[in-house]
Amino acid sequence: MLMTLASIGLPYIPGWNELRPFWAELILVASIVSVLVAPFFSRKSNTLCALIALSGLLLALLSLLLIGCEHTTGTFFRSLLLSDPVAYFWKILLLIFASCIVLLWFVTASPSLHEGDGPEFFTLLLGATLGMCLMVSTTHLLMLVMAIEMASLPSYVLAGFRKTHRVGAEASLKYVLFGAVTSSIMIFGVSLLYGLFGTLQWPDLAAKLLATTSGSALLVVGLSGLIVGIGFKISAVPFHFWCPDVFEGASIEVSAFLSVASKGAALLLLLRLTQTLAQAGSFADSSTLGTLAVLIGLLGAISATVGNTAAFFQQNIKRLLAYSSIAHAGYMLCAVSLLIRGNRAEAGFDPSAAAAQALLLYLAVYLFMNLGAFSVAGVVWRETGSEDISAFAGLGKRSPVLALCMAVFMFSLVGLPPLAGFTAKVNILWALIQNGSYWWILVGVIGLNTIISLYFYARVVKVMYLEDSEAPEFVGQPIGLALSVGSAVLLLVLFLGWNGLTNLTSGYDKLYMAPAGNAVPGMADVTPHPASVVLLPDAVR
Repeated sequence: MLMTLASIGLPYIPGWNELRPFWAELILVASIVSVLVAPFFSRKSNTLCALIALSGLLLALLSLLLIGCEHTTGTFFRSLLLSDPVAYFWKILLLIFASCIVLLWFVTASPSLHEGDGPEFFTLLLGATLGMCLMVSTTHLLMLVMAIEMASLPSYVLAGFRKTHRVGAEASLKYVLFGAVTSSIMIFGVSLLYGLFGTLQWPDLAAKLLATTSGSALLVVGLSGLIVGIGFKISAVPFHFWCPDVFEGASIEVSAFLSVASKGAALLLLLRLTQTLAQAGSFADSSTLGTLAVLIGLLGAISATVGNTAAFFQQNIKRLLAYSSIAHAGYMLCAVSLLIRGNRAEAGFDPSAAAAQALLLYLAVYLFMNLGAFSVAGVVWRETGSEDISAFAGLGKRSPVLALCMAVFMFSLVGLPPLAGFTAKVNILWALIQNGSYWWILVGVIGLNTIISLYFYARVVKVMYLEDSEAPEFVGQPIGLALSVGSAVLLLVLFLGWNGLTNLTSGYDKLYMAPAGNAVPGMADVTPHPASVVLLPDAVR
């Protein structure tokens, strides 16, 4: 008996209320199409595609600001996607950052990029940005896998886009291999979770998971697979081996993009999943939540330590910043580990809000620290043709403004006042201190790593001001200089406006938690009706 049209039903067509929260994503899709058709209208397609991509990103940002998030919180598209203040704030940060990456492209890659490669490059950049927007807007495991892959696949190609660069080709290959392995492990883990609990909706799965009285080897493998896939995007230890090689082999603007966008999206995705699980357990000290909190805190502590100690020996500025990004991902993972209300935490302390606020504030500051550092590195590379730290020798005399900006970025990455890096780090420490209990250990680890990191960040400043160079003064790169100066000024302003920044992020720290059993069933979560089952002859079966 064959499937009938009546059993299939009408197709699902979303209305305006469901499309409204994702208008920015729709604009990004339209921008990708525009970039692809741009070469048919101009011979200088690289510049035209860059301008189209920049316009699309800014238009998407404007749409977010106009629509707002007050009346767009909830689940949409049959609970495949969701919208809340955390996702809204991240999208604003991501679109601002991606726009700055396009501007940085004019400084670094534009002069050397072969004419005709622009459509490919900006299609990949916009595609990765779209995937990273969706990563923080779902708790459905199928959509989660699709969003991660949508962000990852373009990133693999971007990493090796310098087609004549041997190191870039090797880095891209390593990125693809690591990504393929971790993606397969993640998909295997998701399939095990679905097989165990019969749902792909994470809120339902979280409630069933915590209700499980006895441990299961399959459950451990399933959760571990999910963490491996997300940990790869964060480049947390021990999933970090790809990061330094990819950063060194990729062009500077791509390295800058991956250093913030990829890590930020994955961290917020992990935060959403873990906080949904913690809320299902009322932040009580159960064996499952306790083990997960310790595991994430341990990953954060090890990542921070490995990143800072490995940076000691780096001579390439991009490899140094790669290990720096691993260390900062470790600091942020420490905030994600707030899954249990500590014994000494006040009754009004909300671990979910504290973790979300600390993470959003840190990402907002880290964006400008890394953007500025890579902008200076891009200008130095453009002038000298070298990415080694030795190329910064005498920068204090050759370009005093750039040297001063780089010093600001280095000391802000350490976390020293009067710079916003200090604000971000203290904010995470305060959240950990408020929760008390064994989170005090993470406070000590972050403090120790801050002292360790001072050495290799200060080494860059030493080379700029205390080592001489016979190289001539810089010709000047207006866009690179503007990005560097603007980022440095913002780090000072954000420190001076400490309370304003804290209040701003506190207004967007509410994660939407869909109640278990409230999801509209989709095809992945519904048992097929007997009438819709296709019956096959015995010989075929």
